[in-house]
Amino acid sequence: MQKLASREKPISSGEKAIELNPQDPQTWYDRGNALEAMGRFQAAIESWEKAIELEPKFPEAWYNKGVALRKLGQLQEAITAYNKSLKIQQKNPEAWYNLGNVLRKLNRLSEAIASYEKAIELKPDYHEAWTNLGNTLANLERFDAAIASYDKAIAIQADYCEAWYNKAFILRKSGHNIAAITAYDKALEQKPDLHQAWYNRGVALADEKLYSEAIASYDKTLQLRPNSPPQVWNKRGTAIAQIGQFEAAIDSWDKALAIEPNDSETWYNRGLALAKLKHFEAAIASWDKTIELQPDNVEAWYNRAVALKKIGRFAEAIASYDQIIALQPDDPNLYYQQACVYALEKQVLNIVKDLKKTARKP
Repeated sequence: MQKLASREKPISSGEKAIELNPQDPQTWYDRGNALEAMGRFQAAIESWEKAIELEPKFPEAWYNKGVALRKLGQLQEAITAYNKSLKIQQKNPEAWYNLGNVLRKLNRLSEAIASYEKAIELKPDYHEAWTNLGNTLANLERFDAAIASYDKAIAIQADYCEAWYNKAFILRKSGHNIAAITAYDKALEQKPDLHQAWYNRGVALADEKLYSEAIASYDKTLQLRPNSPPQVWNKRGTAIAQIGQFEAAIDSWDKALAIEPNDSETWYNRGLALAKLKHFEAAIASWDKTIELQPDNVEAWYNRAVALKKIGRFAEAIASYDQIIALQPDDPNLYYQQACVYALEKQVLNIVKDLKKTARKP
């Protein structure tokens, strides 16, 4: 309670000042700032509006009102307030920057770029503006320009983690995995507990077939965020499978499925690993789950048919081929493979028939 009282003190003194001079816009402005510092945004806005009523050309009051409106999610009203402030005082880089942020949130990307560029024109070393300009260019898939913008931010502040991370993300998205890994490493130098960077670094490493390093990166993600979403366990399982450790891969996929049991791809990959271990019954059960979730998954039907054939369940294998042919009727190879299973089934039936005949002989 003592802390709350100390924060209320400026409001109390402000109320007394207003009582003494209710026509002083600065007093209302200061009162709004104190209320905003306490998180009382709506009350702060009302105080700044009183300041503006007394002094319409009060750019700071308009600006602060815009900031509070943005925090309350009233984005269009925030834009109006920022524009009012900038009409009075155009050379305010923070106002242009914050206007850009709101415009970007509303997906008005070209206008956001113009706002960030104005902020940078007024304050060329504004590394946050360079970074958000890069983010907006990335939203428009102008990746080269986005990377150039992040590089500007990094040149101004070399330890700016956000610029390194966002640059890495766009490099990976545009297929430059090695450069992305280097940028993720730079981001992690500044913020070693950034689990998103460890995860995306793992994805880039896996794309480059550096599976052991990718697994280590995924493990670091899970260490930092034990309640990670299933895709971390899923990607980890895939990387482990790539180095031939199928049992460990299955364990990782099982962790993913415990979080998201309706992921058909994870069930499918799990089936592949089980088949590699020659656990065909379990593999078929896994692909059955894939098919339950995704009935038109040709690969699952096909691998199921092959596994059924391997363990001599020919009628079921033939039925699986029927499903595949229904999905891909123009593939002649499927008819041939199904015919081979029919032949095997007939061969087995003939062998059984011969054995029965032999058994009947005296």
